[in-house]
Amino acid sequence: MLFRKTTEKAVGDMVVRLSRMRAAIRRNGFLLKILLSYIATGSILLGALSYMMYHQYSRSFLGEIHKNAEQLLGQSYNVVETYWASTFGYLTQFHIFHNVPTSANDQVNAGTIFSALFAEAHEPVQMGDISRKLSEIVASNPIIESVYVINRKADKVFSSMTVAQPVDEFFDRDIVDFVTTHSFQGEYTLYPRKVRFSYAQKSTDYNAISVLFVEETQNGKPVSVLVFNLKQSALQQMVNPQTDNDAIRIFIVGKDGQVISHPDMDRVNTNIADDGDYIRTILDSTSSGGSFAANIDGSKTLVAYKKSTALFGWTFVSVGDYNKLLWSFAKLGNIIFLLTGLFVVISIGTAVWFTGNTVRPLRRLLRKVKTGAEAPAERGPLNEYEALDHLVDNLVSNVDELKASVREGMPAVKSDLLKKMLHGAVISQAEWLEKADKHRIRLDATHYAVCVLRIGSFKALADRRSARDLALIRFAILNIATETLGPDYAVEAVDGETDHVALIVNLDERRAEEIEDLKPGLAKTQSHIRNYLGLTVTVSVGVPAAGRQDIHQSYKSALLLSEYRIVRGKDAILFHDDAASFGREAYAYPFELEKRLIEALKAAEQERADEIVDEFLHRVGGFSYDEMLLSLTQLSLAAVGSVQGAAGGAEPDHVRLTFKSAMRELGACDDPADVRSWFAKLTSAIVELTRARRDGKNKELVQRMIDFVERRFRDPNLTVEAVSEHVELSPNYVRTIFKNNTDKSLSAYIGELRFNEAKRLLLETDEHANKIAELVGFGSGKYFYSAFKKAIGQTPDEFRRTRGRVPAAE
Repeated sequence: MLFRKTTEKAVGDMVVRLSRMRAAIRRNGFLLKILLSYIATGSILLGALSYMMYHQYSRSFLGEIHKNAEQLLGQSYNVVETYWASTFGYLTQFHIFHNVPTSANDQVNAGTIFSALFAEAHEPVQMGDISRKLSEIVASNPIIESVYVINRKADKVFSSMTVAQPVDEFFDRDIVDFVTTHSFQGEYTLYPRKVRFSYAQKSTDYNAISVLFVEETQNGKPVSVLVFNLKQSALQQMVNPQTDNDAIRIFIVGKDGQVISHPDMDRVNTNIADDGDYIRTILDSTSSGGSFAANIDGSKTLVAYKKSTALFGWTFVSVGDYNKLLWSFAKLGNIIFLLTGLFVVISIGTAVWFTGNTVRPLRRLLRKVKTGAEAPAERGPLNEYEALDHLVDNLVSNVDELKASVREGMPAVKSDLLKKMLHGAVISQAEWLEKADKHRIRLDATHYAVCVLRIGSFKALADRRSARDLALIRFAILNIATETLGPDYAVEAVDGETDHVALIVNLDERRAEEIEDLKPGLAKTQSHIRNYLGLTVTVSVGVPAAGRQDIHQSYKSALLLSEYRIVRGKDAILFHDDAASFGREAYAYPFELEKRLIEALKAAEQERADEIVDEFLHRVGGFSYDEMLLSLTQLSLAAVGSVQGAAGGAEPDHVRLTFKSAMRELGACDDPADVRSWFAKLTSAIVELTRARRDGKNKELVQRMIDFVERRFRDPNLTVEAVSEHVELSPNYVRTIFKNNTDKSLSAYIGELRFNEAKRLLLETDEHANKIAELVGFGSGKYFYSAFKKAIGQTPDEFRRTRGRVPAAE
């Protein structure tokens, strides 16, 4: 009985609680509907937005990856093509062109190379000249490893690495065998190969591209061949510079699939035509370039390629691992999904909180709506929701009208319209008349000129200031310019949003013809900006425009003209007529100055290097801006290349440079002083590195000289030049390092050994002084007498007598 009563009571309590719950749901039905609608709407919107973002961004990201891969490949292609054309042009100056007039070959015919190629016999002096000439060629270009001259008529092979050797005894047998067995076609032949030989107890092993010029044949066989061995590692450095991005590898293959250059040096000179379908697809393609996805070694890979018509039919190929390329995107996708779940949770909590806070005032508002909102006469009485809807519609309409009114009066609209004109956007006459009148734009003259005010040292300024500060600086420059020119000209000012501002100046026909009348006002503007803001600006005035439709042309020409501040200086005022004075000289890169600079850097002569840079800047000053920038970039890369591969390991960061970084840094220079300063820092770093490396190996080098002189001092032909040839350095450099390390000159040291030996022979033998002179390396007895007395203070005979010896009879 007790159990029944307990059960009935529990069931009754449950029924009561359920009834109360149903009643609460009925009372708060509107609240629950709003809450559930918020949660459902928020979740759906967030899910849809996340999906759309992920899908859209994935498509965009994949397209960007393909585009970046092709751009990166194109940059490598352009660098190699430019540098190769320069190098190949340099090599051909030593080639004898048989199909051109004789006068075109005079310079080559008159030189040592001609003698090395065609002479049937050579004097020792000639062979020394040839070796020095070949060494000079190697030193003049960092991509050249060595040079050979094969002359079968004289049975000699001349090399930049050693003196002449018989053809059959030449240490590089591979190139001799190739010349013997290969069938040559055309003026030159390209031979990628693995160079491996030993000479003078030194092993040589590297990958090379040998360029062979066959100068003479007999019975169809080459007898005179000029060979340049180019370093494939230098080519690969241009193709695929060292970066932190290991996701993309770039390499070069020939028409038959032979690897010309590859990051993995073991793959160089191998044939990969059958390594995968992607290589065969590229080789069989008739297109000049493109990109596609391929499966390589079980991994999805992005492949891009570009075929060259100039570089021996080479094909540039980049291979990128999709997993590495898409790593950041996959990580972003995970973050998006995580954030989506987080926002769903947040939206639920926000919906609960917002609904509770919304319903309470909404109920009070609904009670007021019936009396606070009047219904339109044609609609009749309104219920609570209709009255609230009507009230909200009125409020929204009023807000929209207010926003439109404010927007139409904003100065940004005027600025946007002027920017459209500067960039050549088409503006209808009706739109122009409406907006020009509304915003009081003063462009009602017959002619216009755009003046660009470009801020000097902007890169350094941007590194120190925020974007907001830079915008305020440009705003201040605009105000100063309009206030200064305003009394004489009607001016409209436009913020360029980077390193410049633009002024559109109204001109009549006379003023357009006498455009330089603007110069005093512009000079005063520069002075005010310098005094009030502490900044220097370059002013360039574009070609006068005959109508609003040509204003963009004036702006474009002014921007281009401002680049020539690198010649005139950052405080220059340039007019369009000045453009005729720029780029007036035909482009001819000064290779001789580059060679002299490399020699100065290798000799660690800072002052000489600075003088050569100044001469180089003066020489290229007559080129166009692009030609100047290209020449300066090539010079900087050649300077850095002069220390690459030298003993001492990898180059420090302050002397590491790429084509792209050099172009960017030189492009940021505002005037010649900036360029000189930039080159001074670069050459100073190279000189310091050269000196550090040189000091580390000079002791060993000096010891080699001492050993050589002690063995050869009795030879009358022993000179400083002979010692320098032995150590393969210039005579001046040999003199310098010997003096710095021994505190005596090399000539004095040779003389000291000869005099010491002469004193020993005078005391220990009965040989006549003239005979002793011959034995110790003096070619003339008379000169020996005078030199001995000057060095010792006595003649040889006096020296012998004073020490108890009697000279031999005549």
